[in-house]
Amino acid sequence: MCFRPPTIEAGPVKCPKCGAEVDPTADKCPNCGAEATPAPGMPGVPGAPGAPKAPGAPGVPGAPKAPGAPSAPKAPGQ
Repeated sequence: MCFRPPTIEAGPVKCPKCGAEVDPTADKCPNCGAEATPAPGMPGVPGAPGAPKAPGAPGVPGAPKAPGAPSAPKAPGQ
């Protein structure tokens, strides 16, 4: 919710929680105590968490396996 309108207006705005008229420069609604949030396009609160970090690089792949011993040829008739 935001008590500060995205455009500059001198008049009060309505609290989105209780509907009371609130001064647009207020940080809280005097009626219900709801906190104001930044208007769309406004910078966030200092110290707020940012975007998550990118995942790390994948690990090194394992070495290929050695081929098995060749099988003995089968005798005819077996």
